[in-house]
Amino acid sequence: MGLFVQYGAGNIGRGFIGALFARSGYEVVFIDVDPVVVSALNERRQYILETVSNEGAVRETVSGVSAVDGKNAESAADIISKADCMATAVGVNILPRIAPVIANGLKKRWAATNTDPLNIIICENLIEAGKLLRGLIEEHLSEDERKLFGKTVGLVEASIGRMVPAMTAEEKNRDPLFVRAEDYHSLPVDAEAVKGSLPKADGLHPVAPFEFYMRRKLFLHNMSHALTAYAGFINGYEYIWQAVSDPNVKLLAERAMIEASLALHAEYGIGMDSLLQAAADMLIRYHNRALGDTISRVGADTFRKLSPNDRLAGAARLCFNHGIEPVYICAGITAALVFENEDSGTKKINEQKKDRGILDILRGHCMFDEGSAAEKYVTRYTDALCKNANASALLAEAESIVNEVNREKRIV
Repeated sequence: MGLFVQYGAGNIGRGFIGALFARSGYEVVFIDVDPVVVSALNERRQYILETVSNEGAVRETVSGVSAVDGKNAESAADIISKADCMATAVGVNILPRIAPVIANGLKKRWAATNTDPLNIIICENLIEAGKLLRGLIEEHLSEDERKLFGKTVGLVEASIGRMVPAMTAEEKNRDPLFVRAEDYHSLPVDAEAVKGSLPKADGLHPVAPFEFYMRRKLFLHNMSHALTAYAGFINGYEYIWQAVSDPNVKLLAERAMIEASLALHAEYGIGMDSLLQAAADMLIRYHNRALGDTISRVGADTFRKLSPNDRLAGAARLCFNHGIEPVYICAGITAALVFENEDSGTKKINEQKKDRGILDILRGHCMFDEGSAAEKYVTRYTDALCKNANASALLAEAESIVNEVNREKRIV
């Protein structure tokens, strides 16, 4: 079928994208900097992917795979130059590090007189990830090379919906390649960004307008997943399935998804039936205890997750744009602001909160206007949690706010 290069052999790389293309008959070469993973892939040429649900588990051998050491920039560029298609799943913060390697691979490709289209599927769950990666790559190209880049390379954003939790240290020690994922394996990608044609692969769906699918992923799935983690943290849970099994947490998430659905409907004209059906499906998927997905993993990096265009603040801002009060989404923002974790992004937010206060984060980081309804809601939630630190208190305060908002609308 051809050569598919997967930059990043982590959970999404092995547990979703690489497996999708290997299953479809492609030779898959991973580029990664983990020497244990690279060595094991080259020794075995296969790995085990376990698909799990509350009904049981199915193991699949993903074969026809190998790896290149990402620390060897020349070898990585060589394999990129030969790819029929490739993808990135490295994390947004790593894109600046791999951009010069991709640029070098493109130069080698063109030097070999290969100007066939190359599509790079960007699996980073970031709005306008293609624009970001384009700028990073173009820094390493000449003016003529940039023209060729624009004509022959498609930077195709993807919406990553499959949940692939991190393996435990014990599981990694037992088998560094083993990966576990849920059954859901649909991969919507930006049809309008494709150069030439995309390869045929099970689960790969070119869609347009892609912006809707990306925002649905961020503002429905990612938002509610994060809210479930943060509200679950307040109640002392360890796993996502425990949190969503709590009626107060589930109701907070469900009502926040209704707010986001109303905003997406107003923005794109997509039917509420399909949005609410997608939301209901996501909540069911969060109950998958076999995934073992933790509050710590899903809630990590509150600095990024509270940024103005990301899952929480981004969803709230879209609601405000359409006159929708994001009462429950703001409850999630408040829960995020009391979340504690060992990752650097969460520590950064907590340090800012300690030094400058919550309002500074809401204005300077989330980009809410001074005196906004978001500030008022978060202040009220914060006071409620000071009196009674649990999800029930958040829910009760949210319902009180909604009653007040509805009363004001009736008066008007």
